[in-house]
Amino acid sequence: MKDAKQLWKEVQDVLSKELSVVAMEVWIQPLEPVCIYGNKLILLAVLKNAKASIMRNYSEKIRNAINDVNTFVTDFDVITEDERQAYESGNVEKKEEPKENKCVFDPCFTFDNFVIGGSNQIAYAAAKAVAQNPGQQHNPLFIYGGVGLGKTHIMHAIGNHIYSKNPSAKILYVTTAQFINDFIDSIRNNNDNENRMFREKYRDVDVLMLDDIQFIAGKEATQEALFHTFNDLYHFKKQIILSSDRHPKELTFLDERLRSRFSYGLTCDITAPDIETRIAILERKAYAKKCAVPSDVLNFIAENINTNIRELEGALNKVIFYAALVGREIDSVDIVKEALKDEIESGSHALTIDTIVEKVCSYYNVSKKDLVGKKRTSAITEPRFMCIYLINDILSLPLVAIGEYFGGRDHATIIHARDKVAMALENDMKTKIDFKNLKNMIMRK
Repeated sequence: MKDAKQLWKEVQDVLSKELSVVAMEVWIQPLEPVCIYGNKLILLAVLKNAKASIMRNYSEKIRNAINDVNTFVTDFDVITEDERQAYESGNVEKKEEPKENKCVFDPCFTFDNFVIGGSNQIAYAAAKAVAQNPGQQHNPLFIYGGVGLGKTHIMHAIGNHIYSKNPSAKILYVTTAQFINDFIDSIRNNNDNENRMFREKYRDVDVLMLDDIQFIAGKEATQEALFHTFNDLYHFKKQIILSSDRHPKELTFLDERLRSRFSYGLTCDITAPDIETRIAILERKAYAKKCAVPSDVLNFIAENINTNIRELEGALNKVIFYAALVGREIDSVDIVKEALKDEIESGSHALTIDTIVEKVCSYYNVSKKDLVGKKRTSAITEPRFMCIYLINDILSLPLVAIGEYFGGRDHATIIHARDKVAMALENDMKTKIDFKNLKNMIMRK
């Protein structure tokens, strides 16, 4: 086997053909070969702050060069002067490899406390099957539904279940926004080491969970990275779990290759809970809070708060807080009416498409006839697209039903209108202001 000096000389010969003269003189040549320890070439950096720069900017190239010139030594490490003596004497303490932080799943979100109803039973069954045998069936698992309907709960339940059975499992659970940021960081400096770290983070896992995948729309380079990540995980039978606010077919701003792959496994939705499920959820929440709430009170809350689970729990919390504040028991519907006065009044007038159309027409000063008709001028198109987006956002009606209301427009046209506004909301300040103003008007806030 070559000694450290000979090996380092050959490595430098390889690096000199790939790096600039300046990089060689400033970073590579000042490194001094100390010894070969295990399968690593140990190099000494004269300046302490040089180690971080070398590892960040040149580690991949140095590692590749080492592998080019020999087969026994496959890696390297850079040390400082105060570590040198230990290596030369052979008294090096074995360093523990840094453990990657596991995603800490919320222990409150489990399958046991997930309330099953007609709105979520398919998603629940699919999630349970995936948690019991990751990568074996339903891969990927794609769960979609509106805000506050239980997607986060069910994803945390999967993570908690897998860890309970296999504590050493590698599970990565991130938002799509985090995936985008990590990818941007990996390409910002055109650095091979950062690219490698990104690939390892997202591919060296047993389970990858990406929340709110719809936010990757319009980001072509990130979609390309996700495409290759998906292919790699799928090939090695690693479990992929995705959540979104809409069906994969409706993610029209996504690359067709991605949308197709999202549909490989099982796609299931979670819709707004029915009255029976809402009551069951309130009973479970009240029990968890160790608060005795009569059934007629729970029924009243469930009847008046019918949007999503988060608002339902928020209403219960408000009632409990109000009762403690005024020093009363939660023993009648009257105290609920007092505590939830604003919520009940705002919901007393049922929202319909007509309500939203009326507000949009008033806001943009256009007629209903033009808004739902065939006109395609910019003065009409902008309000029409915003109206379609608001109807979908607030009422969660089927896109086919929205299309029928707007003069029999087809499914694809409604998707285009909705996604056009969704994209504008990310970048256009006027669209953001219009949306906020209109939603406040509609919801009477």
